Amino acid sequence: MNSKEALILFLRNPVAGQVKTRLAQILGNEAALAVYEQLVELTQKQVNVLDLPIRLYFDSIPEFVSNKWGNKFSAHLQTGQDLGSRMANAFLETFETGAEKTVIIGSDCPDLETKHIREAFSALDQSDVVLGPAVDGGYYLLGTKSHSPELFEGIPWSTDRVFGITLEKLQLSRKNVWILPKLNDVDEASDLDPYLRSGKINL
Repeated sequence: MNSKEALILFLRNPVAGQVKTRLAQILGNEAALAVYEQLVELTQKQVNVLDLPIRLYFDSIPEFVSNKWGNKFSAHLQTGQDLGSRMANAFLETFETGAEKTVIIGSDCPDLETKHIREAFSALDQSDVVLGPAVDGGYYLLGTKSHSPELFEGIPWSTDRVFGITLEKLQLSRKNVWILPKLNDVDEASDLDPYLRSGKINL
């Protein structure tokens, strides 16, 4: 296992009414929970084949962690006042373990594949930062070789400006940035349509 690389996966505990709340407004809490669990499973399948430590960061202490993750995972608690500070703290903790390349992802992107994550780690050999832009204006992946809390400060999270402002910060600081392919993520009910039609997600 390559301990110089580490993958952070941000997760919520699978509790009805506390996950995919925008979906729940249309589909109901139980259906939104079912979608969330399928998104996590899709992500799990892609990351499980990676030969590196997987650090699962939960929004609250989980009652259990599925043994499907295998012995590569470790469970941690997100700490911080907002998403930015929670991600910054997760990066800091991960770099303190001795990791030299760290990539963070969530579980909202059903099109994320192992190849995208591998490309991100490889790109860090020649770039300072890797970003995976989402169609909705956010990003589904961020990778870096050093703790960079400034990347998470002053960002209007959950808006269509997240990727653009983050990229602008990097350009102003003259960082070399690698951009991955743009992918969809699932936040709204309309985002689900292509995945329901393909059978990738079921209700």
